[in-house]
Formats: sequence, C-alpha cells, structure tokens
Amino acid sequence: MIKLLSCLVPFIVIISHELSADGNQTDIESHIENQIDSIDTFYGTISFKAMANDQSRLLSSLLAHPAVNRLKHINQYGPIQMVDSQGSNNEPYSRYDHSLGVFYLLNRFGAPFPEQVSGLLHDLPHSTFSHVSDYLFSDSSAGNPDYHDSQFTNFVDRHSITPILNRHHLSSETVHPKKNPSFTRLERPLPDLAADRLDYIVQGAARRKKLTRQQVDAILADLFFDPLSQHWYSKSLESARLTADASIELNRHIFVTAWGRVLYLWTADALKQLVRAGELGADDLFFTMGDDQVWQKIHQSTLPGVRTLAGQMLTAWHKVHEVTHPGANTITFENVRCRIVDPRVATISSGNAVTSWLRVSDIEPSFRDRYLTELKRCQLFYAEVEP
Repeated sequence: MIKLLSCLVPFIVIISHELSADGNQTDIESHIENQIDSIDTFYGTISFKAMANDQSRLLSSLLAHPAVNRLKHINQYGPIQMVDSQGSNNEPYSRYDHSLGVFYLLNRFGAPFPEQVSGLLHDLPHSTFSHVSDYLFSDSSAGNPDYHDSQFTNFVDRHSITPILNRHHLSSETVHPKKNPSFTRLERPLPDLAADRLDYIVQGAARRKKLTRQQVDAILADLFFDPLSQHWYSKSLESARLTADASIELNRHIFVTAWGRVLYLWTADALKQLVRAGELGADDLFFTMGDDQVWQKIHQSTLPGVRTLAGQMLTAWHKVHEVTHPGANTITFENVRCRIVDPRVATISSGNAVTSWLRVSDIEPSFRDRYLTELKRCQLFYAEVEP
C-alpha cells in the first residue's frame, strides 16, 4: 500500500478565523451574542444554567465553532453508512452525535470540567470517512487506529480553538484526551468501560435497534464511577451483560467485518488517487468537506482507477465475505483492534466505593466463551472478494 504522506503535507488547512499577523484573533467566541442555555443529546438534555458563567460561555463558544459543527457531516462508521446494505447500516449517527454523547456521560457522572471539555472535543481531528484515514497512513492490515488522536494538539492549535481555551484557563494539552492520565472517566484500557467506549456501544447499539430506550436507561441507571479505584462499575449483571453483548454485536457487524475493512482499503485507495490527481486536497479531507461531498467526488471522478474502486465500494457489502482460510482472492487482516468490553460488576460496595467486583466473563461462562472467540477472530481473519 502506498502511503499518502507526501500528498498530504500540510494536511490541515488554516482557516480564516485563525490568528492574524499582529497576534489579535477574530474567532467565533467574540461574535456570540447569546450563550447557549442547553444542548440536546441522544440521552437527554444538558442544561448549562447551573454551570459557572465562564464554563457555559466556553461551551457555547465551542458548540458554535465550525470545527465542532463539521462533525455533523462525518459519519461515525465512515463509508459503511454510505453503502446500501439493505438498510442495515444507514442509521444516522455522526461524530457530532457521538461527541455530545460522550460529553453527556462525563457531565452526568461527575467528571471534572476539563475532562468534559476533552470529551466534547476528542474526535475533532477525524477526517472524512473517520477511520478510513487509519489506512491512509499505515501499511498494516489493522491500519493505525490511533492516527487521529496523534493529531489532536495540532488540529486544535491550527483551528483557533486553543486561544478560546486559553481565555478559560485551559489549553490543547490540558484537554488532550490521551495525554491526561487523570481523565479516567473518558479513557480506560480495554476491556474496561470508559465514556468514549460506552457511548459508541450504547448509542450505537440503540440506533441499530439492538438496545431499546428502556434498556439504555437501565444501563445508565445501574452504572457508576468509583473515584477511588478510578473505574466504571455496574450494579447490575443484567445491565453489564447487555452492554457487553452490544459490544460484540457491533464488533462483528460494524467495527471488525471483512467487507467493512476491505471497503476502508478501497476508499483509502480512491482518496490517494484523487489527491495525487489534484481532484481533492488535504484540506478537503481534514476540514472543509464532509462525507457526502467526498463520496460524490469519488463517484463523479473520471479517473479510471477511481471509477473501478467506486463500483467495488458499492458492492463490498455483498461481494466480500469473511472466510477461515486464505485463498487466491483473499486479503489477510491481523491484530485488528477488537472493540469489545467485559464490564466490571460491583459485588460489594458502599455508595460509589467498590471493595469487591467481578467481570461479566467471571460470572457467565457462556459470555466468556463468546468474548474469547471474538478476541481470537480479531487476531486473524480473511476477506474473500468475489470476482
């Protein structure tokens, strides 16, 4: 696979509201006439009225910023949501929806304000088609799922968000989602729950009709965060199992599928060809365009290689199949990130202080078997492409 690095430098556009030459900034915050009182999320409404004025003003500024609103046009699952697969993957779910969901969870479960801001902003560097960029900058069959995180500071600094944060005594470093070990509500290693992971499992499964609204409410009602151990726990085995089962469902049908991974490869290849031909710029991919616009660019291109890929992309969902053994028309995928969880269930606790706990896999052997099977599948599988 040819890396795109030489084609995408510089890869982030400096937009018009950045710092001027004399150091004075014209940014979105200075033009806000009315602060936002609340924001609606998938889980419910967050009111800013009880917050300190400085906090509500910062949130109003960020929510009005073009970089945040751009996420409304970036699909959570990238091109998977663009392909007609008999209506099973076309649910509306954007990076904006996800970011608001993470923000809601952090707010509801008492995260410090800088961590809440980090949750709201954590997906800003995502390119069009989200994790397709994992394959733009990596030769690995697993891609580089950490690529976007590595660009957080660069993106926030270049797009005039840092001066807004600075005026509220924050910075791109103090809200960095991966560089603050104290942000344990937002980020925890797998297989534990974390706000980021919890949202894309719970909201994602609910939008796919795999969880009901009642089940979502029950999962959140049974969930709590222990500030002493700095871990998420569920008071209910049933709620923990629902969350864990949902993660396996999504992993098998969205996150780690043969057709989805091949679709990512084909999409990345098409983007490389368009950039090399001058039909797309780096700024289009990383700031100025959304998924729909770039999708149209791909499918309207007259480049022979892109036209071939565009046709393949539309049929990936029914012409690419997972198989157990390699063959003449197979692509090998190894060590793909497995986004499945094995939540902690509190067995002895006082308030939010947990003194004894077990994972779902410790309690239910049937789940443990499915969990281990899915982990093994992510380590090695093959995608067969029909001629």
